[in-house]
Amino acid sequence: MNFPAALRSPGRTLEGWLRRAVARLLNRPVAAYELRVPNDMARVHRQIRKGDVVLVEGELRISQLVKYATQSQWSHSALYVGDELLRRGGRLREQAVRTFGALADRLLIEALTDEGVVAAPLAKYERHNIRVCRPRDIDPADIDRVIDAVVADLGKPYDDRNFLDLTLMLLSPIKFGPLKRLTVETCLGNCTDFQVICSGMIAKAFQRAGYHVFPHDGPTRHYSQIVPRDFDLSPNFDIVKFAASGDSLVPSAGGIAGRVARV
Repeated sequence: MNFPAALRSPGRTLEGWLRRAVARLLNRPVAAYELRVPNDMARVHRQIRKGDVVLVEGELRISQLVKYATQSQWSHSALYVGDELLRRGGRLREQAVRTFGALADRLLIEALTDEGVVAAPLAKYERHNIRVCRPRDIDPADIDRVIDAVVADLGKPYDDRNFLDLTLMLLSPIKFGPLKRLTVETCLGNCTDFQVICSGMIAKAFQRAGYHVFPHDGPTRHYSQIVPRDFDLSPNFDIVKFAASGDSLVPSAGGIAGRVARV
C-alpha cells in the first residue's frame, strides 16, 4: 500500500514545516528601515576590489535578531568577487549573464537563510547601510584562493544549526549544558563542508588561505564562530571609505595599522 509522504514520515514533515514557517517569519521585512547615508554606487563600483568583505545592515526580522545577538549594526556579510564568474567561463559565465545581465561583472557571493550560497549583484544593497572591509597586506595569490573557495561553495545550503548554536552562545550570559564545553576552537552547527553561514563561509575561505580574521596569537577561533561584526573590528581588515577623490583606508577599531599576523 502506498501512503502519502506526510503519513509515512509525520515527524520529519512536521520539522520541515516548522523550519519553513520560522524561515518565512524571520525573512519578512521590518516595519521601518533607515538608510543613513545614500550610496553612490558608481563610485563604489569603481573602487571596490575583489576579496573585499561587504557588511550589510539588513532590513529583515532575522537581521534584527543578529544585530541584537552580536550587539552590532551589521547583520550580514558577503564577499565581492566582481567579474570572476564571467572570467571562469562555461556554465558559471552563462548563468551569470543570463541572471544578472550588465551587472554580471559586479557580483557578490553570499549565504542566505532561504536560498543558501548564491551570487548577487552588489547593486542589490544600494538602499542598505553597508560597510566595505579590505584585508590588509594580503598576497594577490591568497585573494585568488579565497575567491576560489567561495565560488566552490555556490549552491550549498545554509547551516541553520550553526546559526542557532551561534545565537544561543551569544545570548547566554551563563554557560550551561553543552555551552560549558565550548571554546574558541569549537565547531558550531552541523560541522560539515556541505553547509555554511554567511560570515563563517568567508572566514573559512580566508583561514584556508592562511589569513585569519583575528591575529593568530593563540587558539584560532573556529570559522563557524565568526560573525559579521568581526570583520569590522578585526585589526587585519581596514574599513574602506569612498571619497570623491578615491577610496581611503581607516584602521579598524579592533587594532592599529601594520602587517597582519600570518600562519
